[in-house]
Amino acid sequence: MINKIVELVINFEDLEFDDLGIEIMSLVDRPAIDVNWMAFQEEVEYSKEEEDKILEGFLKLASSDEYGQRITEDSVIIDGTKDKFASVSEIAQGIRALDILEGDQPARKMYRYRGGMQANSRNFCTAMVALNKMYTIEEINTMSRIPFQAGMGEGGSNTYDIFKYKGGVNCGHYWEDLSVFDRSGREVIISNGPAAGDAGEVAKRANNYWRANFWKFSADDQMIITGPAMIPNQMIPRKDDKGNVFHVYFSKETIKLLAKKFLQDNNAHNTDINHNNNVVNENTLLESWIVEDTEMDKAKALGFTLPEGSWMTSYKINNIDTWNDIKEGKLNGFSVTGQFIEKLQS
Repeated sequence: MINKIVELVINFEDLEFDDLGIEIMSLVDRPAIDVNWMAFQEEVEYSKEEEDKILEGFLKLASSDEYGQRITEDSVIIDGTKDKFASVSEIAQGIRALDILEGDQPARKMYRYRGGMQANSRNFCTAMVALNKMYTIEEINTMSRIPFQAGMGEGGSNTYDIFKYKGGVNCGHYWEDLSVFDRSGREVIISNGPAAGDAGEVAKRANNYWRANFWKFSADDQMIITGPAMIPNQMIPRKDDKGNVFHVYFSKETIKLLAKKFLQDNNAHNTDINHNNNVVNENTLLESWIVEDTEMDKAKALGFTLPEGSWMTSYKINNIDTWNDIKEGKLNGFSVTGQFIEKLQS
C-alpha cells in the first residue's frame, strides 16, 4: 500500500497555468470534505426533553452566579413608571429606596426578561422568566451567540439577537429596562418599563416583525443552500490507478486563489450532480467568501465550525427536482471538479 500525501496547487515555482483551477461546483451525496450543508434543513419539531437538552448549555451560562445579577428578597424594587404610590407597601418600598439612595449614586443599566406564561410558552421563555435575573446588554449579546434554538435565526441560522427577537416568532415576552443602584451592600432597582425599541415589544397582529425576518433555508420559495466548498489542510482520501489509497489537501492560500479564479473564469454557475459531468447553468451562485475570523464570520452564525481559509458558498437552486433531492437528503454538500498540479509532500 502506498501511503503518500499530496498537496494540490494551481501554480508551481511562481508559474501560473490558465487551464488549471475549478471548473464545476458539484452537488454531491457525500462531500469529500465531510461537511454537509447545515443551512437548508427542514424545520424539526423537538420534544420537551430534546428542547431541555438543547437549552442546557445556554441556561448553565444564564443562571451561573458569575453571569448576570440575581434579584433577591432584600432588593428594593420601585416601579418608576408610576406617578404615585398605589399602596402602603409601595410607600414603604419608596422610603427604603430613599434611605438607601441618600447621596449621589450612579445607576447601572440592566435588563430583565418579562412577560406572562402560557401553556404553550417556549422552554427558553419559561426558564428566563423563572430565573428572574438582570443582565447587561453585553451579557445578552454574549447569550445571543449561543446556538440553543436550531434554525430559529435569520436565514435559518442557529443563533440570533435575543435582545431583539426574544423567544422567536410570536413571542409574547419582552425585556424590562432597569436602573440598578448599589450602596453599602443594599440594592435599589427602578423599573423603567419595557425597553426601548424592538426589545420592549411583544408580538401582535399589528407588529409581528419576527415573521419578516425569520425564515428557513428549507422554504420552497427560497431554495437556497449554504455550506463550505473547500476546507484548508483537510486530508481527502483518493485512490491511484492501482487502487492504492493516498491523501490530497489544499492550503488556505491555494483555496483563496481557486475561489478567485473560479469567479474570474466565469465558472460560478457551472454545477452538476455527483460529478456526472452533466453541467448546467441553471443554479445561481449568490455568495462566495473566505472565512477570515473563525468566531465572527457569518459561517459561525450559520452553525458551522470551520478553520480560517475555508471557502463558503451559497447557491440558489432553480431546479425543483434537484431541490427535492436536497430536501430528501440525497444531496448533502459541495464538491469541486477541476485540474490541479500534484505536489508530493510525503
